[in-house]
Amino acid sequence: ENPNMCAYMAPSLDARQNIVVVEIPKLGKEAAQKAIKEWGQPKSKITHLIFCTTSGVDMPGADYQLTKLLGLRPSVKRFMMYQQG
Repeated sequence: ENPNMCAYMAPSLDARQNIVVVEIPKLGKEAAQKAIKEWGQPKSKITHLIFCTTSGVDMPGADYQLTKLLGLRPSVKRFMMYQQG
């Protein structure tokens, strides 16, 4: 499916970027759903979202995508941190 991912000297950066910009918010959604369940409060009480990743830099970022995936209010304050790991 992605032959450039493992080929020596192949232009694989674009292929990797295309994968991670889609998959990182999905992974964040899974983690957030578990955390929200443990927290035991409704999503409507969420006021801030902090998202950190070392890959998949994109605009709008994974923080925005995650708020959409979780159905959070547009008023939730979002902080996106890239390359902090």
